[in-house]
Amino acid sequence: MKKGISPQKIAYLIFALIGAMIMLIIFLNFSSQSQGGIFCSVYSNVYNILPQGDNPPPLPSACIKRPETSIDTTRIISQEKSIVEDRLVEYIVSCYQKNLGYRNITIPCYTLKIAALAGEISELDITDNMEASGFICDTLENSKIIDANDRAIDYSSVSGKSCGSQDQVTWVVHKNTIQKGDIVEIKYTDRKIKVITR
Repeated sequence: MKKGISPQKIAYLIFALIGAMIMLIIFLNFSSQSQGGIFCSVYSNVYNILPQGDNPPPLPSACIKRPETSIDTTRIISQEKSIVEDRLVEYIVSCYQKNLGYRNITIPCYTLKIAALAGEISELDITDNMEASGFICDTLENSKIIDANDRAIDYSSVSGKSCGSQDQVTWVVHKNTIQKGDIVEIKYTDRKIKVITR
């Protein structure tokens, strides 16, 4: 007497077919959509649940949603150093806060023309300004600064003060100081801010 396929084998076959269909849908959805789909949704949920530490693994580039950006171009026309410092710190903090959720991408925020500054502004000046606010360094830390000799040194060793334990402000400034006539770009890059002159 011949036996047919058992109900248990039919159930396994159905589960295998369903699993194969889900994998095919995920693959097709992922390959046809550069900005997400089911794969990115599942990946992002798992990514957010797991502990990430200081250097989380990068999301696949297809899963990173870029924000709509328009670069704000502004002239800072004050000659007074303290006012220009205050404005630069405002733009640095604003860029950081607006983009804090994004990782593994660079987002340009501001292009600033320093029109009339009397004197020059160093990373030490900017960090002193951040630290003096009493709260900025709790949000955006800058533990290392670039000195006049192009060396990264601990901020606390120069000032006797602290601006956190991480170095989240990257200073890429010609001759290490911002001067009259400089064009300053402020960009967000993976939980850090870049200050660049050209």
